[in-house]
Amino acid sequence: MVRSLILALAIFLPAGFAGAELQLTPSIDEYVLDGAKLKQLAFDDGGKKITYQSPRNWSYSGTSTQLTLHPAGKPQAEATISTVSRPDQTQFDEDTVKKLVAEATALVPKGSTNVAVESQEKAPLRIGRRETFLLVLSYSLANQTYNRSILFVERDKGEQIRCQLTCRAGDFKELKKTFMSSQYTWRNL
Repeated sequence: MVRSLILALAIFLPAGFAGAELQLTPSIDEYVLDGAKLKQLAFDDGGKKITYQSPRNWSYSGTSTQLTLHPAGKPQAEATISTVSRPDQTQFDEDTVKKLVAEATALVPKGSTNVAVESQEKAPLRIGRRETFLLVLSYSLANQTYNRSILFVERDKGEQIRCQLTCRAGDFKELKKTFMSSQYTWRNL
């Protein structure tokens, strides 16, 4: 039951759109580094290859608009990377940030209580010189406390990428660190 709730709440922001060139259905890309054969995920972006190294021991699956990741041994945790059409937004100005916070807060699972914005941070990291905004929420649901982090990344072509992690509060610090670290591995984004 809880896994179903996590799946339902992790899908709150991935609304894809027609015309998006970045396809998040993953394929495996192998490369050699210092004599070791390594694997990473590859995605098609209108004929250009984009790569990403998912966190070690996290399973993955994907559709054209969403990559879903599950950390091993954490059944109540899920991360998603999704594409969203946002042609009106090119930067994280004050109005845009207010809209994103309001949207994310309003879309926590129904029945949640104690919904709070834990933190907001402009430019916590840069991915290919792209602007980012990180939002962290907390809420209670079914006698459990959850945290959700959403890293918003602006792209050209009117796309926004959202890297979201949802898990129990007790697992959040460790999983957020791992998931955020994996964002540095994007190439050609």
